[in-house]
Amino acid sequence: MQRYWKFTIASVIGVTLFAFDFELFLASIPGLMALFHFNLNDINIIDDTSFAISALAAFTFGPLADKYGRKILFMVTILIYSIGSFFSALSVSVLDFTFSRSVVSIGTGPDEPLGFTLTAETAPHLKRGRQMLIVSLGFPLGQTLGAFTVYMFTLHSTYLPYVFFIGLLPALSLLYLRKGLPETDRFKDMEKAREELKENQKEIKTEYKINTKELKKASYKQLFDTDLRRKSILIAIYTAILTGTSTILLVSLPIYYLEVKHISFIDTLTYEFISFGISAVGYTIVAFSGNKIGRRNIVLIFMSLTFISMFGIILATGIYVLVFNILFTLFLLSQYAAWPFYVNEMYPTRVRASASTFAYGFEWLGNIIFPTLILSIVSVTGDWTLGIVSIMMVPALISILVTSLLPRDHPTAVLEENAI
Repeated sequence: MQRYWKFTIASVIGVTLFAFDFELFLASIPGLMALFHFNLNDINIIDDTSFAISALAAFTFGPLADKYGRKILFMVTILIYSIGSFFSALSVSVLDFTFSRSVVSIGTGPDEPLGFTLTAETAPHLKRGRQMLIVSLGFPLGQTLGAFTVYMFTLHSTYLPYVFFIGLLPALSLLYLRKGLPETDRFKDMEKAREELKENQKEIKTEYKINTKELKKASYKQLFDTDLRRKSILIAIYTAILTGTSTILLVSLPIYYLEVKHISFIDTLTYEFISFGISAVGYTIVAFSGNKIGRRNIVLIFMSLTFISMFGIILATGIYVLVFNILFTLFLLSQYAAWPFYVNEMYPTRVRASASTFAYGFEWLGNIIFPTLILSIVSVTGDWTLGIVSIMMVPALISILVTSLLPRDHPTAVLEENAI
């Protein structure tokens, strides 16, 4: 097996577990509310705390991966996830779930972006898009498996918290797999340059193109220097909107379907299961189209289609709710097969892990802000249409504008040539 395939496999399994666990909890919310008599405020406390911890972990682990190496952080994330999953299965109160889901979040927050960084740095440039597609497919696969697992537990009246035990064995097996991975060549090359800088060598020889002047600075300072500042700000805005909207899809819309569209919980789980399965097709379309026309351009197209499909969700009744839910999920989530690619391809090695986790940090912040806003509007006004328009449709328009201002990418170029 080519070495880059080992990194791809280690990454895609991690993304699958992350998405699986994420969906396990979100799909379980109505069931946990009934089992433990939680209310929406209780769920918000658990969600917002775990999302905040995910953001903090993402912001922290990226610079550490750029300083100490990708491999060691890639092992720590999956170990922490395993511990959190174990305690999630034993949780019975708001405090229990807040603690256990926060521990899980320390692992899952930085794991996916680090997986994309490792894949980008190890895959041959002409095959990079394909390898990163494989990694991204772990997201719909994990969500589909998560929704299906909760569906089966609910259908057979199995004690729901035990669902979190399922990810333990795969996680520990993945830890063993990652232990055998070497460090990436690009990081080792950069580390060599750092050592030569410390020794004040006049001529620094590297295999890959490195800006040694910038290399002396802290990671986040580099992200906001003149050459990267605009890109970093725009990516932060886009990811917060995209992922905040995605969490509304997973957390708030099921409640909307129950209360306004009068769809049962078990039917809502069926809708999610079907939607996530079909979205895998969208991932493939977006990834290969992005290789042809650029990641930025394909994001623009799919975010525009996401905006249009929101109208269908508001207007649809009966079976057409399913149709527009599938389209909305397809167009929205498929963008995960473009923007993580863009970030890892458009930033240099010296800050690649920091940039990737920085974007995911704003993803988790968006997960807090947007669902909280829409539920707040609905609780005050009782108007779901107002909430969807103001917290989903208007931000979608903003994200379309923001994406159009990003620099054009060259997806099949060597990383050092594409990272501008």
